[in-house]
Amino acid sequence: CDANNVCGVSCAEIDIMEANQYAWHSTLHTSRDHSGLGGGYGGGSSFDGPRDFNGAQYGPGGSCIDTNMPFEVDVSFPVDSQGALQAMDVTLTQDGKSCPLTVHVAGYPGMAELSEAIAAGMTPVFSYWKADDMLWLDGKGADGQGPCRVDEPGSCGKAVRFGGFSIREIGAPVPTTTSTTGAAGGETGAADVLFEAASDILDAVRRRQEVKCPGSIDMGGHGHVALVPTGWHTGGAAPLDVQGT
Repeated sequence: CDANNVCGVSCAEIDIMEANQYAWHSTLHTSRDHSGLGGGYGGGSSFDGPRDFNGAQYGPGGSCIDTNMPFEVDVSFPVDSQGALQAMDVTLTQDGKSCPLTVHVAGYPGMAELSEAIAAGMTPVFSYWKADDMLWLDGKGADGQGPCRVDEPGSCGKAVRFGGFSIREIGAPVPTTTSTTGAAGGETGAADVLFEAASDILDAVRRRQEVKCPGSIDMGGHGHVALVPTGWHTGGAAPLDVQGT
């Protein structure tokens, strides 16, 4: 589910990262607010997307975030004395760069609904997909300041990697993680959750455990992780069987 009724179900949605190498959006949505309130950079055809930073700062060869290289994402959800959500703060940093990029999303009328959703528990979802109608994310916009004039889905990479996850109190130091060398000599982060998820899914399939997409799988110490199709799923369609060897 999400705020755009994907899979035929609407629900509150917090987009920490909707991004590619050229654009970044962080957005809050109540269950019925398709557009939401967000920040970042890029997007728009007849409208202007967020302009908190620009293409010289974020993108391939960017002065603050060079998207050809790994970078860090820190997100916090400050609350008031009653525990009600006040904002979403996102900071992007990169080794060797001294100019963090920030997104501050506050004053959203739907904070009460989002506070309830967070208190009830929200599921982290990761998806990687491409399409030829992504100008809402990375288009030039009416002001001509966005990054992309046309979409070229054929130029998208085959994979993307996330790792080094941690959860902590606001202001607490970032936990340090060690790296181990894999059998092939490559560096593998200790918290490389996505690859562990892929391994767990294949193990479950080999054990004939039922795995459906959309659906979820138990990752032991990481709890349940949602499985979603990479792209839009038609409401009412039967879940797909997940198969592997």
